Amino acid sequence: MEIVSQTPIARLTLPEGITETPSRVLVLPDLLRCLVLTWSESRAELLRSAARNESWQATVNVDVREFLHNLFLLRVPLTFVDLPEAKSMSYSVLREAAERTTELGSSLVVICGLGGNPAEEVWARQLGAWAYLPGDNGLAGLELIFGDARKAVANESLVCVELDAYR
Repeated sequence: MEIVSQTPIARLTLPEGITETPSRVLVLPDLLRCLVLTWSESRAELLRSAARNESWQATVNVDVREFLHNLFLLRVPLTFVDLPEAKSMSYSVLREAAERTTELGSSLVVICGLGGNPAEEVWARQLGAWAYLPGDNGLAGLELIFGDARKAVANESLVCVELDAYR
């Protein structure tokens, strides 16, 4: 018998004969929210679509100040920073925002670059990014990373539930 519940464990009443809720069937609220920073409206729409297609509720920002404000307000399991070309005027500002993300947050961080810049990948890895995507990734590639992030967050949450870390 499979039990699926959005009720907190403390108030859960189980059917007769079942003494414990299997942790693998718990549904945790707001688990699939993510925060995205990008440099253009067209990329924002692409990232929003990829996130939505992989069951993420995305807050997408094109403005760095708004992104940093949301970084403080929202506790999300995934943060995605989409960098423009290195010669762009906004490159250093978005790169600095990515650094703030890894300093302030406890979420998985994905950094997406726009070219085969090996130094950028080394920088992203040194920040502790969960993933670095080199080059322009289309919808399918972005969906793949959002899907993998969903699985990673689910596994991390499952471990916390099994270790009784939510009580």
